Amino acid sequence: MTVGKGNRKPGVHSQKTRNQTFRLLLIQSVLCGFGSLALLLVGLEMAYSALLGGGLYLLPTAYFTHRALTFREQQTPRQALAEMYVSQIWKMGLTAAGFAAVFILIHPLNPFSLFGMFILMQIVGWIAQMNLNKRFLKL
Repeated sequence: MTVGKGNRKPGVHSQKTRNQTFRLLLIQSVLCGFGSLALLLVGLEMAYSALLGGGLYLLPTAYFTHRALTFREQQTPRQALAEMYVSQIWKMGLTAAGFAAVFILIHPLNPFSLFGMFILMQIVGWIAQMNLNKRFLKL
């Protein structure tokens, strides 16, 4: 079965996007680890707060990427779009639940490191996605 130009199999584009997104998540994970290690020189509380902030970004995003960008044989474009919306809602819910759990369970906590790393992960993701194939993938 051929789709579009050439002999491309269905789901090739989503598989390529998925691989690029997981590669970006790996880069962000390494950045989060190095950032947390650097903050360890300042203090343990700042380091684990930053690590938690990075995790609060990376885990829901990895879940979204896995769920939304998995090709299913009989999936229509309408079903794919619906899966993207549902996955995004779950991502936001997991992020909110993660922040709630961290603020309830982790004491002491440095909110500046937590939110700083979370925001840094977002910014790195935006910049990397804009440079990825010179187009913007909103994930």
